Amino acid sequence: MLTALIFILGLIGAGLCAFGAWLVFPPAGFIVAGVLLLATSFMYARAQAYAQFIRTHTDKAED
Repeated sequence: MLTALIFILGLIGAGLCAFGAWLVFPPAGFIVAGVLLLATSFMYARAQAYAQFIRTHTDKAED
């Protein structure tokens, strides 16, 4: 439940940040939104790689 709430708050924050940039200069809103999406994708992929690394290395240590 808390994880979903944190995700929703982050999504709202990213949307407001992109919207604020769009109000200043419309193309900036798209740039900010794209950068936020790229950063989110990078962090998610990194978390998945770390989880897989931990899974594979803890399995070998138990053998």
